[in-house]
Amino acid sequence: MLEAERTLRMVAFDIWADFGHFRKGYTTTSPLTYSFPSRTAISGLVAAIIGLKRDSYYNLFQENNSAVAIQILNPIKRININQNLIDTKKGYFLWDIKDQSKSRTQIRYEYLKDPKYRIFIWLKDDEKFKSLYDMVSNRKNVFSLYMGISEHIAQFMPYNGGYVIAEYRETNGEIVKIHSIIPSDKAKISIDQNDKNYVYSIERVPGFMDEKRVVKKYIDLYYEENGKPLKIISGKYYNIGGDINILPF
Repeated sequence: MLEAERTLRMVAFDIWADFGHFRKGYTTTSPLTYSFPSRTAISGLVAAIIGLKRDSYYNLFQENNSAVAIQILNPIKRININQNLIDTKKGYFLWDIKDQSKSRTQIRYEYLKDPKYRIFIWLKDDEKFKSLYDMVSNRKNVFSLYMGISEHIAQFMPYNGGYVIAEYRETNGEIVKIHSIIPSDKAKISIDQNDKNYVYSIERVPGFMDEKRVVKKYIDLYYEENGKPLKIISGKYYNIGGDINILPF
């Protein structure tokens, strides 16, 4: 779908928090976190900004009618914190539980420290796009934003007034720097094995969900742990203002 869009008008904003946790679904007793919000998590952020009800917005963020790009602004830092979980079958509040020592479990959680990202969003739905732009540009949101889980309240700020124009480009044999994370199936990355300052990583994250919250597709994403731009030698991308190259997915 994006190949047919030579120009993308995108809402852009920075989002950050003291901590973050985007839980990997296959981890249970020791929850691990993705290094950045998945596409499904970003759809939740957008829904919170414009006030869409829970589980009502999945069709708005399908592969043929939306696209996102994520730029890592702060180096990825992970910490482990022990957290006490209570048995909610015996009460939702500690004062409801008579013997607290036997009704709680200590779990080691992995958290992101000082996560900060720049998010670019394209929506085919003009009404929802305008609503999102109006809210972001005025730094407003209907529901509280959080970095993965509700304990980590997030702040956001519009980037470039909340609106950018992204122009379609293709590599012509030259090396191009991409400032966003890169889907593995969209471009061929150039890796300099002699450059010890780059820390390359790849993660498989949820991409699209249906109305029953079942993941329809996972996406493999390349990124650099410190937020440095990756280099591609072939692929299609979008340029913003002559300075920033992104690869929406």
